[in-house]
Amino acid sequence: MRVLPRVTAVVLALWGAGCGTGGRMEPDLPMELSPSLARVEALGGRVVYFNGAAFPMLVKLGPSWLAAEDRSLGSERVKSLAQAALNPKLFRQLDRQERFDVLLLAGDPVQFRPLMEHLNRTRDWGLDRVDPWCMVFKRGSEDGISKESLWGVVREWEGRPRAVRAAAVAAMAERLVAASRLDAAGELVEEAKRVDAGNPAVCAVEGWYRLARGEWKQAVAAADRGLKANRRHRPSLSVKAQGLYFLRNYLAAYDLSRELLEESPEDPVMLFTHAKIAHEVKSLKEEIEILEKLIAIATREKRSTSWYEVYLGQALASTGRGEEALESFERALADPELPPDQRDFAKSARAKVALKVRPSGEESAGKK
Repeated sequence: MRVLPRVTAVVLALWGAGCGTGGRMEPDLPMELSPSLARVEALGGRVVYFNGAAFPMLVKLGPSWLAAEDRSLGSERVKSLAQAALNPKLFRQLDRQERFDVLLLAGDPVQFRPLMEHLNRTRDWGLDRVDPWCMVFKRGSEDGISKESLWGVVREWEGRPRAVRAAAVAAMAERLVAASRLDAAGELVEEAKRVDAGNPAVCAVEGWYRLARGEWKQAVAAADRGLKANRRHRPSLSVKAQGLYFLRNYLAAYDLSRELLEESPEDPVMLFTHAKIAHEVKSLKEEIEILEKLIAIATREKRSTSWYEVYLGQALASTGRGEEALESFERALADPELPPDQRDFAKSARAKVALKVRPSGEESAGKK
């Protein structure tokens, strides 16, 4: 009888309705873990990190995949692991304890964006497999995935209805964009367009790809093609709002992001996007309220707030609340996770604000 690897750590990226197939997964592509689990087994992974979208399906697979202590949402251990997909620092702590062999990130990449961005920066996990639902990483800096293996997965969708095939290839491209493998992502975007160029899912993923490459006009054009087919297609609307922001068409971007935020008022990605746009249209009170909300959400989820604190400091300073701005900058600088470029910016901004609101020499000489 085949012996499957025993998973000793399962991490939930999101609770409740956020778990499952992911917010943007096409309805014709219900979650399927079997191919990626087969790859995990082939890699010999004995200690495997899973994010939340995989959890409900793993529970159904029986004890050979999930350790008994990880099969209950009420487990204190599982609760302590639940934040790791949103908190790279916690992920590293867990990795030191568990020594993960393989990572399996399932579902919508937005659900594990903080961890994915961290992996992209450190590059100490190699991408080994991508399919329409999952990414598999193995320990080590070298990618194990090849062009041949990637296109092998694409060929598995031959013979399926055109819309389904296009959505599957686009979903693979989206995951490659999330993993910053843009050359491979671009090839799959072109393949998805060849299959069904007007498919809204394809258009939205091309938009994400164009945004990642800094091609703002092309991103908006791709979003518009998706909206031509479905004027309420939320991913295309989100792409367009971000593209318009980068094109400095702030008023149009503001209207779109305001509309999207009203539909999903707790979405951290949309909240942060709208905060940046609100800043540009001089809606500083709204920007401050959103940033404070984002800080509250991140604090509740035990994630770093430093990035938001830097933006909040700028907004507070612009409204004349200098002392509060200094406190915000200082909280950001106290966080060791603040990236070097943001740290330099925060130091400079804090110094300028301090000159205006504190008497000469009052600023602590010990602050670096």
